[in-house]
Parts: sequence; structure tokens; C-alpha cells
Amino acid sequence: MVFVSFVVLGGTFFGLGGGMAGLGGDTVVQVGAHKITPAEFQKAIQNQVSSVLQQTGGSAEFLKTPQGRQEIGHTALRSLILVHEGELAGRRNGLNPGDETIRGVVFAMPDFQDPSGRFDPQKMEAVLGRNNMSHQDLTQEVRRMLYGSATLLAFGRTVQPPAQELDWLMNYIGHGAVVDMVRLPFSLGEVSAQPTDGQLKRYYQNHLWQFRQPEYRHARIVIMTAGSVAKTIQISDEDLQAAYRMKMQDPAEAARHNSPELRSIEVLAVTDEATAKSLAAAWRGGQSWAALQKQHPKAIPATLNDARLTDLPDEALGKAAFATPEGHVSAPVRTAAGWSVVHVLSVKSARHASFESLKDSLREDLANERATAMLKDRQRAFEEAVAGSVTLDKVPADIGAFPLEGSLDSHGNLPGGEPAPLPGDAALRQALIEQVFSQKKDEPPHVVTGPDGSAFAVLVDGVTPGRQEPYEAVQQAVKDAWLADARKHVTEQRVTALYQQAKKEGLRQALAGQKEEAMLQKDEHFSRLQLRNDVPALILRAALEQKQGQTAMLQEGDGYWLVNVTGQYAESPTMMQAIRQRQASLIAGAYRNDLQETLGMSYTREVPPRHFNAALFSDVNERVLSMISGRLGQQ
Repeated sequence: MVFVSFVVLGGTFFGLGGGMAGLGGDTVVQVGAHKITPAEFQKAIQNQVSSVLQQTGGSAEFLKTPQGRQEIGHTALRSLILVHEGELAGRRNGLNPGDETIRGVVFAMPDFQDPSGRFDPQKMEAVLGRNNMSHQDLTQEVRRMLYGSATLLAFGRTVQPPAQELDWLMNYIGHGAVVDMVRLPFSLGEVSAQPTDGQLKRYYQNHLWQFRQPEYRHARIVIMTAGSVAKTIQISDEDLQAAYRMKMQDPAEAARHNSPELRSIEVLAVTDEATAKSLAAAWRGGQSWAALQKQHPKAIPATLNDARLTDLPDEALGKAAFATPEGHVSAPVRTAAGWSVVHVLSVKSARHASFESLKDSLREDLANERATAMLKDRQRAFEEAVAGSVTLDKVPADIGAFPLEGSLDSHGNLPGGEPAPLPGDAALRQALIEQVFSQKKDEPPHVVTGPDGSAFAVLVDGVTPGRQEPYEAVQQAVKDAWLADARKHVTEQRVTALYQQAKKEGLRQALAGQKEEAMLQKDEHFSRLQLRNDVPALILRAALEQKQGQTAMLQEGDGYWLVNVTGQYAESPTMMQAIRQRQASLIAGAYRNDLQETLGMSYTREVPPRHFNAALFSDVNERVLSMISGRLGQQ
């Protein structure tokens, strides 16, 4: 639940900034006597986006889908409503924060203090200016924060998750699977006999759809998207400099473009200093991490790739890891869990994005941002151009429209089988294909509005009907398909036999001495904390969900897999303790949010929101998120 930016972020202002002309004066919804205006709703949306960006580490994937955009808008509006409901509840119960109380809160805000911790008026003015806020806005927000703290935020502060819930969660994610597995491609099957002509003809008759030429339509298309409009927009250097400054002042944006020093390390953790010293000496003497683990089976191993200093769960361990030169081994370091030795594998230096390095992307972002608004403005000119061009060859490019021409089938493929180079996302490409195949040949073109606000017009000037290829013309293709099916069948029989054997004695024993033994992958580790991306999701799920001793036979892609879980391993206790603390905090926060949400909704029954303007809500939400998307390069 998000109230206002500095409530959520503990006193830190965090906004995307920017105004939105032409949206003031109306009411999105009314709470009591207060009318939530588009401008107020805009700020709430920006705060909600900022909060989500922090939670996702700067990823803006949630802005790419209509569902994600709607969720942002609804969450922002609900937060605003609850803020005002809390204020009304406070007033009903006699609460009235005085000027002195508000002044004390403002003076205590970290963003308004100098390095010595004293209130700095100039710093306050700078922060307010960056966030487009006046003194009156600040006073009003602080007053609402105090009401919210008294009527909502103070509830549930002592809530803690049940220990049993955390124990179950830690046990679930704290143990990984040790797996033997093998992938056997369909093509491994050996087929000695060649098919007869009769077999091929039967195969052809039973699989006619495989040997049919689809209908192709030749079309001329003129399309105008936000991206094509953006290419016609000029951005001044002053605007680029201003955008760069704003990006670097925004914590989430700065995090996307600047990165701290990253280190990949190996760690061995033990309980006593003497063992740690022995490990360090042997490691420096050239022994490998794997060899040391065998010599010290009680040592707890851990690896981190491209880790930030804050990724290390222990402060002393972090200092040692980031003080040790690349390729070297640290001295033993005392940690909260015992003693550890660190080997630094690689170091990636910190980087800071300069204006010159971001200039081109800033220009693209600003052009995309402005293009979203200009797309609607140019649609009238696009419609007039299409109406005056029966063959679509007189639509001017300077409005942001561009032509396409070619033949494709109903799946969007060219005659050669490769996908047609249609612009836009999957929804727009599908809309283009559907229009080409629903429009009659030589029907006059008309403008169609795409799913993302784009516009296009289609002229179908040629249709090649689909036809069945005669057997004689595709005989070789029929033979290739027959042989591929035969190889798959042989492979399936072989894998089934190995599977039945593996269920009895394990996969490793089932493949011992067999020709497939060389393909066996032994003792593969699968963790719920670091999901592997080098195996298909189906195989990953089988490795993690099967019980020890079980074997699964699975078909994935162009092959069969046998997956045998041979054991389990425990994750690093130090890492699990840090995860437990984080999860306890997150679960407690979720419980608090649920309590506060329930209480807030009870306030809405006392004073129900009224006069909700759904059309204005959608318009404001879409326009604000389009501006933000353009700024983040998501258009």
C-alpha cells in the first residue's frame, strides 16, 4: 500500500517529475468534501511507479502490459483514497496536527538536513523544486502523513510472522537437488530400412496438412506508430541536458545506468581460526576450491557472481571480499557465523554514465515521450492522406507514416517460411495480419486504429489461393518426414527401456556400459535460490519437484530427457540466515499492509468515495504512464 512518496520511502522524496497540461479542473473521484484532481492523481501515479521501480531494481517491465498499467493506476488511486479517508477518520476523532508539530516533522526529514544533521532551508527549497512542490503542498502532505500515521500506519507495527511459517519456507528454499540427467535427441534413433513407395504415399495421405501451400496475400501497408512519429521529432541540446540531469537525480534511473564495483568470489566458511588459516595458506599455495572442499568436508562453500558489496550477508566478509585484489586469497576473516576465506575470481570496475554516453538514448526517450502525445494529433492528417491515396503511394513520410509491401500467409510468414518483417509488438503484428486476411482484394483502404494507439491502412492487391502439393512434387520432403518420425519412434522405445531400468536401480547404473553413458550429466546441482537457465523449464521443475530416488522421462523440444534425483544439499547457513531475516521483514510488512488495508477499507464504508470518473481515470493514467514509459525507453 503506497500513500505518498516520502511516507513510503521513509522521508525520501522520489518523483519522476514533469507536468501535464490540460488535465486540471475535473475530478477523478471525491472523498468526503475533497475532490481528487487529475494533477493529484498524476503525482500518486508517479510515486507508485517510483516505488515499484525501487522494488524491481529499476526494471520497468510492468509498464509494458495493459494489465500492469491498470494495476499501477488502481493502486495509486486506492492509496490516495485511503490517505484522505485516514484524514477524515482523524478529524472525526478529534485529531488536528498543529503548525509546531508539522514544523518538527519537516525539520527532521533527512532530505532537508545538511551533513551535520541540521535543517537546511536551501536544501529543502532545492528538493521541493525538483519535485514541483510548494510550501503549501509540503504542509498538506505532512499533515496527511500525520493523519495516516495516527489512523492507519501505526497499526500492525508489532506484527511478526509465525516461526513455523519461516521454518517451512527456509526448509523449502534452503535445500537444492543433486541430479543425474541425460538428453537423448530424436535423431539418435537408427533406421536401417528405407520406406517403400507405398509407405510414403500412406504417410502423405495421413499428413496432407504438412504438404500444403498456404494462401498468400500481397498487400500494401502504410503504418504510423509512436516509434515512427518519434523519428520525425527534433530534440534540442538544452532538453537533452535537462533530461540527463533529471535522470541522474532519480535514484532508480541512476541505478539503471551507474553500477558499483562488482566482484565474483569463492568462499569457504569454517568454525575456527586455525582451520581458516590452513585453508588460506593452501589456497594461496595453488590448491583449487574444489580440492580444498574435499580436504575440509565440513567447510561450507559459497560462490557469488558479479556481486555488489551489499549482496554479501556479512559486513566483515564484504570488506574482505572488496579489499582483496583480483586473483588473490584473503586473510581469514571473522564473521558472525565463524571464520571465512575469500578468493576473488574477477573484478568489474564501477561505472558512471556520462552525458555523451547517454545522449543518443536520451534523444530517443524524449522523442518517444513526445511522440505518444503527437500520435493522436497526427491521426487526422494520416486519415486525410489515406483518403486521398487509393493506392497508398501518396501518404507523406513527414507525418511519421511509412510504407510496407509484400506477400505473407495467415501466420505472418513469407513464401520462404521466415517471419514477415512487420513492425510493432505481437499485438500490432497480429492486427496487421488479421486485417490483410479479412479485407477483400482491391477494397479501398481505410484507417484502422491499432491496439497500442498506432494507425495503419491496408490495400490487398493480390491473392494466391492455397493448394495441396502433389505427392510427386514433395516426395523427398515426405521421405524426410517419414524418416524423422521413424527415428523419433526408435528413440522413444530406447528411452522408455532406459527409463524402466532407471526406476529400479538409478539412471547412472542404467546407463553404465551403454552407448548413451557418455551423454550422462552427473551430480548436477539445482537450487530454488538461483534457478538455472541452461535447461528447459520442464526439466528444472522435474529436478526440483521430484523426491530423492525418483526418475522422470520427459519430452522437451526435439528430444527426450531422463531426470534422476540422487540427493539433496543444503545452502550456505550464513546466506540462509540473511534470507530468513529479509523474508521475515517482507512477510511482516505484508501482514501490516493487510491490516492497514482492512482498516482503511472500513473507513471507506464510513465515508464512501463518490463520483468516480472512469474515463478521466483511464485518460490520466494512460497519459502519465506513456510519458514515463517514453522516459524509461519502454515505448
